[in-house]
Amino acid sequence: MTSTSRPFLLTGLLPLFVAPVWAAGGAYKPWQGSFLWLCLFAWGMYFLEPTRFSGITPQRRLKAVAVDPIFWCALLLMGFLTLQFLNTGRIQIFDFLNNRYTYSPPPHPGLPWSVNRIEALEMIRWFGVVLTVLLLLRHSWTTFDPRAFTWLVMLNGFLNAILAFIHLASGWEYMYNLKRFGKDVYGSFGYPNHGAVFFILLFSISMGLALKELLQDSSERNRATFLFALIWSPVFFIAANLSTSRAGILGSWMVLVFSLAHLAVIAWPRLHPVQLLYGMIGSLLLFGFFAAGFVIFAQPVHLKELQAATVELDILEEIGGRFFQVETAYDMWKDHPWYGVGGWGYRYFVSQYLPVEEWTLLAGKGKANVHNDWMQFLAEFGLIGFGLLAACFLPRVICLVKAFKLRPTNEKSLWSDPLKICAFWGLVMLLLISQFDIPLRSPGVFVHGIFLLFLLSPHPMSPSLWTPVIDWKRLQPPALRVKQEVREVIPEDPPTDW
Repeated sequence: MTSTSRPFLLTGLLPLFVAPVWAAGGAYKPWQGSFLWLCLFAWGMYFLEPTRFSGITPQRRLKAVAVDPIFWCALLLMGFLTLQFLNTGRIQIFDFLNNRYTYSPPPHPGLPWSVNRIEALEMIRWFGVVLTVLLLLRHSWTTFDPRAFTWLVMLNGFLNAILAFIHLASGWEYMYNLKRFGKDVYGSFGYPNHGAVFFILLFSISMGLALKELLQDSSERNRATFLFALIWSPVFFIAANLSTSRAGILGSWMVLVFSLAHLAVIAWPRLHPVQLLYGMIGSLLLFGFFAAGFVIFAQPVHLKELQAATVELDILEEIGGRFFQVETAYDMWKDHPWYGVGGWGYRYFVSQYLPVEEWTLLAGKGKANVHNDWMQFLAEFGLIGFGLLAACFLPRVICLVKAFKLRPTNEKSLWSDPLKICAFWGLVMLLLISQFDIPLRSPGVFVHGIFLLFLLSPHPMSPSLWTPVIDWKRLQPPALRVKQEVREVIPEDPPTDW
C-alpha cells in the first residue's frame, strides 16, 4: 500500500505535538484543559478521513482499532487513572499510634485511589495525549507519508528554540515574561531540563535528516530538506546546550559523537578512501562549528554548567545524591504494590519513609520527585497501572529488538539509514536521562520520544541507503586499470638485425 500525506490525520495529530510544548511542556495545569478535547479531535479526524487519502475505509479503520489489544490496554490504563481521579479526597491527619502525620483512608480502599483530585486529573490529561499519539501512529504509520509531518514538527521546535534565545537575550526571569510561571523556566518549558531533552530529540532528528540527504544519490536528494536540516541542527544543538542543564550539554554532545561514530562504523567498508577522508574532515569541521557556536552564545552560567558537566562531574556522587529517592519509591511500591499511591502521590508519602534527620534532603524545588521516571510510575500507578503502560509500548519495543540484529542493507534494520541511527541515539539519551531525571513527566517531551520510536520502524518510503561491503582494492577506476595494464606490459627485445 502506498503512503500518502493524509491531511486529515496530520491535522489531528499536529496539535497534540504543538499544544503541550507551548503550554509549559504540558506541565502547567491551567493550560491542560484543551488536551482531552484535542485527543477527541485527533480521533475524529482519523475516523472521518475520506478513503481516498488512506486507501482504507473508515469502517475498516474502526474495526482495526477495535480488535487491537494495545487499544484495550490503553483504554484500561485510562480507566485505571479515572478510578484514581474519582476515588480521592484524602486529607492530612495525625496518626497518634505511630506519632506521625499521614492521610485519611480513601472513600473506597479496595479501588485505585489518589490524594489530590486535581493532580490525578493531570495524569488523565497527560496520558490521554501520549496514548492517542501512540495509537494513531501505530495504526497509520505504514500508510502515512511522514515527511510533511516531520517538517511541521521541526518548524514548531525551531520557533520554540527562537523563543528560548529571546528569553536568554532579553534576560527574562519568567516564561513569556509573565510572573505567574516562576523563575526556573527555559523558553516555553517550566523546567529547563525538559526543554533540554526536547531540543536533544529534535537535534537527533534534524541531524539524521541532514546526513540522510547528504548520503542520498544526488538525483533523489531533497534539497529543501537538506538545507533546512542544516539550519535546524545547530539551532537545536545550541538550544540544548544553553538550557543550563547538564543533561542537555552532555546529551547533545553524546548524540553527536555516538551518531557519527556509528555511521563511521557502517560506512567505513562501503565508501571509497577519498570519501572517507572527506568524511573525517567534515566531522572535525562539524565538531569545531558546534563548539564555536556554543562558545559564542554562552554566558557565564552556561560555561559554569559545562564545567560542572565535564571536569567537575562526579558520576558516583550524582547517582548517590538521588538514589535515596529510588529506594524510597521502591519501598513505597512494596507497601502499595497493586494500585500505587496515585498520580503525584510520591510527594505526599515520601517523608514517611525517611527519618526526620533526613528530611532536609527533600528541601528545594523538585526534590519531591523520584528523579527516575519508571520508578515513579511504578510507585504511583502500582503494578497494574505500570503494567498496562508497559504493555502499550511492548510490541513496538519487541519489533525494535528484532530490527536491532538485522544488517544495515535490510530496510527493516535500525541501521538502514542515518535518520534511524541518529533517532536511535536520541531515544537512548531520553531513556538514559529518565533514569536520573523526569523528562517523561512532560507530555511535550513524551510525544516527541514516541515519534522517534516510530522513525526507527520500517516504512515503505525509507529503503536502506547502504550497499553491500565493497572491496576497493579490487574495484579500481577504469583509468587506473589501464595505466596498470600498460605498466605490466613487458617490452619485447629489440631486433639485432637491422
